[in-house]
Amino acid sequence: MKKIAFLLKLMEDTGADFTMTFRQLSEVTLSQLQKGSFAPSLWALSDLSSHKHFRDWVQLYLQRLSRLISDSDAARQHRMQGVNPRYVLRNWMAESAIRKAEKNDFSEVALLQKTLMEPFMEQEEAERAGYASKPPSWAQQLRVSCSS
Repeated sequence: MKKIAFLLKLMEDTGADFTMTFRQLSEVTLSQLQKGSFAPSLWALSDLSSHKHFRDWVQLYLQRLSRLISDSDAARQHRMQGVNPRYVLRNWMAESAIRKAEKNDFSEVALLQKTLMEPFMEQEEAERAGYASKPPSWAQQLRVSCSS
């Protein structure tokens, strides 16, 4: 099985978040990845690392990097952070902004707009709002309709 297909299968099996898995891969050193012990803020990688074949994938990934990339680990991280956003619009974020806007409080709409204008940059206000965190439990109840 190809490395990316292997990773995608692990993600499917564990329910790991697609966007944040790739972003968080860019936020850890290869040494941290090899150890497989992640800080709570790296929740997507923590979810992924629960799979019994996670370490197998890590070994394949490290082998590939050692063959293909002569850059430093910091350069790898920088390159990955430039293409893997930290923030994407999520249903729960939009719902929260909508609920406030319905009460004439547009502060979260403004924060979302500001955040999503620079989705690759870590932003203090967005971090405080939890935009890069695991979705809140209430978000599991959200249902989206595309009626016009």
